[in-house]
Amino acid sequence: MSERNPKILFMDDEPTSDIVTHAVERLRTAGFVVDFVETMSEAIEAYYQKYYDVFILDIDMSHQAADQEGDGVKVLKRFISLHNQTRVILFSGAGTVQHWFQAANAHCYAYVHKLDNDPTTGEDSIEILLRQVRAATTEIGPPMIPLGVLAPTKVLLIGGDSEFDAPARTAIHAALGEDWVIDAIALDQVHTTELTAYGALVLLQRTFSTRATVCEALAKVLAVAPQPQTLIGCEGRDQSRPSILYIANRHPFRLLELSDSAWPQRLQQALRDARLWYGKPEIFEADMDALRRIHITLPEDIAVQWEDFDDDGLITFDEEDAEVSGS
Repeated sequence: MSERNPKILFMDDEPTSDIVTHAVERLRTAGFVVDFVETMSEAIEAYYQKYYDVFILDIDMSHQAADQEGDGVKVLKRFISLHNQTRVILFSGAGTVQHWFQAANAHCYAYVHKLDNDPTTGEDSIEILLRQVRAATTEIGPPMIPLGVLAPTKVLLIGGDSEFDAPARTAIHAALGEDWVIDAIALDQVHTTELTAYGALVLLQRTFSTRATVCEALAKVLAVAPQPQTLIGCEGRDQSRPSILYIANRHPFRLLELSDSAWPQRLQQALRDARLWYGKPEIFEADMDALRRIHITLPEDIAVQWEDFDDDGLITFDEEDAEVSGS
């Protein structure tokens, strides 16, 4: 732990529940400075009032005022859009399958289910949360690839199910071009493959088991990100929560829901994004309308900065300003 005590903002709309009070108490006992808020508005406003090392967010915020639209995943997306290195941990017992995929794709640092225990370590959910917070406040991210280095024009397709492999091949070529080479292997062959030789890894399985051999293969695939970017697809099933959250907690570039009939189109877009952000953390654009709908007003200097950007991400100015700057 660093010399100063890391600061945490904890958001939950049930502050008196046993698991929340115990979590806050154990975080403070472990040396973390914890501020607590009960609404999404307070959480986003706090973002501008104090620096926090980690944000811990509940998902189901239905106990707060009726005019507050959204949930913890939407707050996660706001925080990441405003600073893409923000560390956000979701700590919830009410998340749906959709939330699991949304959280992974918004690049949450970790997703801890309040009711889960780790069968391999014997940790309860609060101990898992503490471990994730410690990692978030001490872990140094993987080295970025130097600016301008192009992704290798090869994709590794890890699959074996013809229902998914054929559409995936079509999506890869549609997104990246016919010149990109596709190598295909099964998941159990990952240990013999040099993964960093590829510009993208596409791993598609109907479901993932939590067997040690499967977890080891998944860990190897995800450990090499962001060189290459990793895109993982599986079917969203309630009974698959442990394996889906295992993947989400290892930070894939994209986690695709294969039960969605539009998954090939989503894969195609994900591949384009992966090529754009090869070797770099993805940057999301702040959704100003969404912030206003939950009654958030950005500080004036921040708001002006966002309003100066056009749809292409370029700073805009009028002709009169140009004449002044050129004189």
